[in-house]
Parts: sequence; structure tokens; C-alpha cells
Amino acid sequence: MQTKQKGFTLIELLVVIAIIGILASIVLVSFPSANKKAKDSRVKSAVSQVRTVMIYYASNMGNYKNFSSSSPDMATLATEAAKNGYGGVQGLVIATSTVLTNDQSADVCVYVLLNEKDGTTAYCVDSTGVAGVDTLVNITATCLPATLPALGSPKHSCPAGMTD
Repeated sequence: MQTKQKGFTLIELLVVIAIIGILASIVLVSFPSANKKAKDSRVKSAVSQVRTVMIYYASNMGNYKNFSSSSPDMATLATEAAKNGYGGVQGLVIATSTVLTNDQSADVCVYVLLNEKDGTTAYCVDSTGVAGVDTLVNITATCLPATLPALGSPKHSCPAGMTD
């Protein structure tokens, strides 16, 4: 009478190890992308909180003139943006009017580079209530314009048609 041995053969064990190795490599390849998305979420949250501070600042000061990262309540948000923005160094870019004439009102635009597309996109909020993601080229053209637009229109604003 022949007895059957219990257990796995060497081939079966090697196949299982190979499958586990393939699954582990898939997880390790997708991890950097998930890490970038997580940092971008923290950036978007910090910049959205900046918008709240902007509104608070304008209600107390009467306008956005001289709004900056040294404004009250901004230090923590600026640090968070710098730590999680693309490259971990740039942080908040704030554009605002510092000189006002009688027929102008101050406005402000804030953006931070995002990680997911390696700094070619940014998250932008402005004092008109616009917020979203667009290419860095489009955002700098409207947030930091080379020439100021006509009187009465925002001088520092996020581009229209951005995505969330």
C-alpha cells in the first residue's frame, strides 16, 4: 500500500513566492503616486484655509492690501504648503496689490505647485472666490500678470475654467 505524503511540492512553493513578488512590486510602483496625491490633498486643504484667512483679513482691514504670508494666522498654513508642495520648498505664492488709487480695490491670488504632475500644475485660490487646479503657465499669467488689466477688473486672479 502506497501512502501519500502531505505538504506542498517545491514547484508549488516557488509559484506562490513568484506571485507574492509580483503583487509586491505592483504595490511598490503605485506607492509614489499615492504619496503625491496625499501631499496634494494637504496642499489643497492648506490653500483653502488660506482663502478663509483672506476673507477674515479683508473683513478686518477693509481690503486685501498688503496681505502676505506674515499676516496673522498664516505661518502654519505657509509651513504646511511649503512642506507638501512640489519640491517641498516653494510654498505659498501670494500676489496682491500694495498700492491703491481711489478707483481700485485690492485683490489677492494665492497658489502652490502640486506634486502629481511634477510641479507643472498648481492649486490656486483668489479673492473673487475662484479655486481650482490649472497649469502653472495659465495660473502665473493671471495671478502674476506682466501687465495689469483694465481698471475695475481683478489684477490678481486665478484663471477661469479650472478643475478641482
